[in-house]
Amino acid sequence: MQATQHVQVVPYLNQLPSPPQHHRPGLVPFAWGAGNFGQLGMGADALGDFSKPKKNAWAIKQMENDVFGDDNGGIESVVAGGIPDRENPGSFLSVDDLSAVPHPLQSLVDEGFRAVKAASGDNICAAVSDKGELRVWGSFRANEGSLGFSSGLRHQFKPVPILELSRRPGDFERVSSIAAGDNHLLVLTTHRHIYSWGAGEDYELGRRVLERHKIHGTVPEKVILGTQTRKATLVGAGNFHSFAVDETGDVWGWGLNSMGQTGTGYASSEDSVVQLPKKIQRLSKQMLGNDSVIQIAGGYHHTLFLLKSGKVYSCGRSDSGQLVLPADHPTFNDRTHPDFVSEPVLVSFPDPGDPVVQISCGVHNNSAVTRGGALYSWGQGIQGELGLGDKKEAETPQLVVRKDGGSWFAAAISCGGQHSIGLFRSKK
Repeated sequence: MQATQHVQVVPYLNQLPSPPQHHRPGLVPFAWGAGNFGQLGMGADALGDFSKPKKNAWAIKQMENDVFGDDNGGIESVVAGGIPDRENPGSFLSVDDLSAVPHPLQSLVDEGFRAVKAASGDNICAAVSDKGELRVWGSFRANEGSLGFSSGLRHQFKPVPILELSRRPGDFERVSSIAAGDNHLLVLTTHRHIYSWGAGEDYELGRRVLERHKIHGTVPEKVILGTQTRKATLVGAGNFHSFAVDETGDVWGWGLNSMGQTGTGYASSEDSVVQLPKKIQRLSKQMLGNDSVIQIAGGYHHTLFLLKSGKVYSCGRSDSGQLVLPADHPTFNDRTHPDFVSEPVLVSFPDPGDPVVQISCGVHNNSAVTRGGALYSWGQGIQGELGLGDKKEAETPQLVVRKDGGSWFAAAISCGGQHSIGLFRSKK
């Protein structure tokens, strides 16, 4: 009888995360931007800034020795975190201070934790297994200093479970997806619930956290999208703002909105924060029709939305090319605020026939991968995080990896605090 209770009988509304495709030849990590803390994972001889993608020679050697899987297996996915802090763990493959190359988190290896999703903020990290198990480590910070991890701990140096979900005979709630801001986490479950925790000073948790009880923010609590009955199918986060898509396809934003980054509009200074989840009217089902948002990525003051069709919308700060909007774009003709766009605007890419399949945001920079394997970059990157050589600012998408010709196919991208990491596949 006990064994039967642990069998999932009720169908999941949101599916468990599944392992990425096993590419052959394997995916090779390339890195660019600031590497002063070893965040590029390329060894002690690569701790400077790189303005163009640099192949990870260490990873190539591991692939040749079948360390990542038989038959020249490579890296499956990558997540770049925020500004590194030596007092706290780094990313899922954390960087050793002595060797500055990736190494596995042994405690997860020992428990047979098959990670398929990961998220990383400035000092907080999380991973989800193919069984929907969650592990979290690191520490949260508030404006005045450390908030700690949870339950009185200042730091959590090894991955641990932290979220208690419902468990009923034949129906065990699991984790489906995660997203991280600088100092907050969002978790989406198989039952379409959202949990948030971390720093809540800018309402990025979707609830009010009293100043004298900030530590309460480190306890996971549910996020309500208007009503208790409305369920979620997707979550996303910027540095200090958060998002969700509900089961009807409507998109919700909350948190810091000082430059319109939640996409919910900005009429006065009272809109500088969105305290509770609010619908983004420009991305409603009525506006998008049969299209829908499938990924949301945010930076410090801006946000990108990727649609199923491959279209991209942007909103927020626009003074350094963050929004893919040229200076003569029509939206600038009638806007009230000269430095930002408060509702999502459809943006264009150089090749309309090659739709975007993945987006990522850094602090003030962005990247996008297309179906054909092209990689674009734009925004501001003063430490080489654009991957465009000496070019430190681009207001329109610039090619980092081209679709036609060349030696590499871009498969994935992750923009961190001052660095970016891409996964490329050889065309040879």
